[in-house]
Amino acid sequence: MTDAWFDPRALRDGQYATDANLAARQSIYTYQSSPADLPALVLDRAALRGDETVADVGCGNGRYLATLSARGHRGLVVGVDLSVGMLRAAGTGALVAGDAAALPLRSGSVDVALAMHMLYHVPDPATAVRELRRVTRPDGRVLVVLNGADHLSELHALLNRRGPSRLDLDAGAALLAVEFPSVTREDLRSELIIPDATPIEAYAASLPSASTPPALPPGPYRIRTHTGVLVASARSLAAR
Repeated sequence: MTDAWFDPRALRDGQYATDANLAARQSIYTYQSSPADLPALVLDRAALRGDETVADVGCGNGRYLATLSARGHRGLVVGVDLSVGMLRAAGTGALVAGDAAALPLRSGSVDVALAMHMLYHVPDPATAVRELRRVTRPDGRVLVVLNGADHLSELHALLNRRGPSRLDLDAGAALLAVEFPSVTREDLRSELIIPDATPIEAYAASLPSASTPPALPPGPYRIRTHTGVLVASARSLAAR
């Protein structure tokens, strides 16, 4: 049986037919002990002037697109997602339905490409990384966000589920290094403090093949998070 996390049709027509499941999982981060605005933090690392062409590949429900808009970004911003339902949730603007493995963008047409929490859904991540390199100008940048292997490990234990065997931060950094001479990495670690079982049950219900979670011990629950930002450039650090 095909893993639902990697099956484009299952993702497009099921898990991400709308943004309801994604929004349920995003909401759990409201319980961070040290709240952080991840889209703002990541876009700070992009060092944008404000006039660049930006492509958000796998834009989902548009959190990064919204942050760019709120910052008054003047350059063209394009959101690409496999799911038309996700694009509807992302709102208005330049939105294109497309596959990360065959991007509907011209070679060298963007200054900055974003791939936020999405490479682990692509059946062949190496192909998607090559596509990101193709559409990005030689002096441009690609930003990738992935999770560490230990991300939400306590949550998976509570639900009696193994963490998904998906592309993690270490593997993603190695994959980018094959295509880009310069890859920098920043790890972001935090903790969720969840007061009761309700958010965990909603999280479990949002997952593929959702089942009733086991009886949970009383809260609060302390759950570690581990995410990382990878910034890849076709220009080596020595050439800058």
